[in-house]
Amino acid sequence: MERFLAKRLYGQEDAARGGSRPAIIIAKAGIALGLAVMIVAMAVTRGFKGEIRGKVTDFSQHIRVSNYRTGSGVIEIPVTCTDSVLDALQECPDIVHVQRYIDKPCIVRTDTLFQGLILKGIGSEYDRSFYEKYMVMGGFPELADSTDTWIVLSRPLALRLGLDVGDRADVYFMQERIRMRRMTVTGIFETNFSDYDNHHGIADRTLLQRLNGWNGDECSGIELRLVKADDMERAYLHVTKVMNKWGEDMGEQYLVQTMNDMNTGLFAWLDVLDLNVWIILALMSGIAGFTMISGLLIIIFERTSTIGILKAIGASDGTVRKVFLRLASFIIIKGMVIGNLIGIGLCVIQKLFRIVPLDPANYYLDCVPIHIGVGWLVLLNAVMFTLSMLMMLVPCMVISRIVPSRTIRFE
Repeated sequence: MERFLAKRLYGQEDAARGGSRPAIIIAKAGIALGLAVMIVAMAVTRGFKGEIRGKVTDFSQHIRVSNYRTGSGVIEIPVTCTDSVLDALQECPDIVHVQRYIDKPCIVRTDTLFQGLILKGIGSEYDRSFYEKYMVMGGFPELADSTDTWIVLSRPLALRLGLDVGDRADVYFMQERIRMRRMTVTGIFETNFSDYDNHHGIADRTLLQRLNGWNGDECSGIELRLVKADDMERAYLHVTKVMNKWGEDMGEQYLVQTMNDMNTGLFAWLDVLDLNVWIILALMSGIAGFTMISGLLIIIFERTSTIGILKAIGASDGTVRKVFLRLASFIIIKGMVIGNLIGIGLCVIQKLFRIVPLDPANYYLDCVPIHIGVGWLVLLNAVMFTLSMLMMLVPCMVISRIVPSRTIRFE
């Protein structure tokens, strides 16, 4: 019965010309606007955090191993990593890829300009897909026919030095004596991560090994990528165990760090975004709830005679409340449908056409990122509907104060 009466009242309200019609329209608009803003805020925040975390993971991987005695940042003391060590590290099912690298500071000099940077030496085992994704010109040389005198620069560094793909530049390495290599630019990338783009380039690992006087098993460190970041603790314990045992055999002490350890400041900044989202969700929930309470109160006041008649024929206060709660649920659901269409529509448009840009120097991205997940979207709708219905209990308390004899006599 409550559902039947609520549908009749809802149909009458859609055709009404009194004060209830604009009240219902405002209530629907409040619900729709609030939910749309929530969806956009959640999608942007999750997208931003996901993009930044993804880039940081690609730069340093989930876990990194280095020599404990290289705290100055200038890599001089190597990590000895044989094939047997690589095999031992990959025995953990959570680890999907292991790769060695060399970091070496240098100065790139052209005819009129020079720039200091850190070259990252990579070998055939290195996963280059991240850099290839952000390659804007040229690329890595083919392994079969490449020499070790190639270099890949970021776009900001290439523009600063006036270099293009195919140009050659003198690269100076500061050691016990200065060494110079003339290297050819084979590719230019841009990640929009200014902290990295402004200070790093890529070169062949064997060249840097020879310059350091290291053998083929020696490197600056080891990077490990996991299947899922959630498995970090278990993988960290495995890597620590393997490297501690290997360090005892080599007479060295190795430092094992997770990406959270290496980027504490950046991840703390990202966590602050969650607080902003919670504030937005609270504000939008309050606005939507206030408009719904106002709208339902107007409907109840305009239907006091109907409430009086229902009570006169034996309906209890609880039954009448259920009728108006049903009516409120119809309004909320319709507003939520509109809000979902608006919110998801805006997110899809931004994701496809990248309409809203960002300054990469400040945000590390060139446009507003979007991540739409079915799980959090369903949860957000469920929480929004539940909170809205709980708020409707407040105006429904007025029903118990309506006396049938007075309302019928008034009519």
